[in-house]
Amino acid sequence: MKSLKLYIGLFLFLVLTWSCEETIPIDSLQTESKVVIEALVTNHEGRSYVKLSRSRGFYETGATPRITNADVRVTTSLGETIVFVHNPTADPEKNGYYWPNANFTGEVGLSYTLNVTVNGEVYTATEELLPVTTIDSLKVKVDDEELEDPEVPGRIYSVLFYAKEPQDRVDHYLFKFYRNDSILLDWPTDIYFSDDEVLGETIDDVEIAGYYSEGDVVRVEMFSLTRKAFIFYSDLSNLLNNDGGMFSPPPANPRNNLSNGALGYFQVSAMDFEEMVVTPPGD
Repeated sequence: MKSLKLYIGLFLFLVLTWSCEETIPIDSLQTESKVVIEALVTNHEGRSYVKLSRSRGFYETGATPRITNADVRVTTSLGETIVFVHNPTADPEKNGYYWPNANFTGEVGLSYTLNVTVNGEVYTATEELLPVTTIDSLKVKVDDEELEDPEVPGRIYSVLFYAKEPQDRVDHYLFKFYRNDSILLDWPTDIYFSDDEVLGETIDDVEIAGYYSEGDVVRVEMFSLTRKAFIFYSDLSNLLNNDGGMFSPPPANPRNNLSNGALGYFQVSAMDFEEMVVTPPGD
């Protein structure tokens, strides 16, 4: 059975190289704060957004400072420009978030260019919206280990998903899993992503994150990724799961598609999803 439970990175290369030990001083107190852009354009209404913040200093704690006075626009390859407005509902929890008008949706085959202006500094990125395969179905099964010794009483079910992956093109995917509208990870640093070479043409019995109780609502989302986005998530996964050992590479910011030294990523994705209510197998 294939599993995404431990699918944190697909290409982990361990290079055991003996070298002389060298001490490198790091002036962490002088680290310059950078603009952080987390942005998504997708083909579903209400799912596109741009989140702007600033990186913290090395020893700073607490929430990252949000940027609330930026000019944010997305231009399509057809020449249409969409203005993203900061927090139109004035919800304090959404400070730093910018949204387009309600009926904006991305279109497969078009390219999108993000343009963010913060205090006169301009940050840009361009991505193409690639197609995503369709999730055929979800299936519930009893997990024998959880049945014997569940971490949460009654939470004894695993969920599998099925799809057909077209082999006439190169595809990369990001997966998100939800239980009752809450995103679900087996481990806090997990990122679930893959390419079509690993998944194969027939995606059968792929076990998603977490365990479920009868009556839980399960949601699986599958996003298309460009090759650049796939590399970003691979870098991010390696950074989050770097154990700091002698053979681990030094920490480095993930490679991204943003100009002017900004951190984060402008992701443009088609998304497919499937939902179900958990019922015992056979019901």
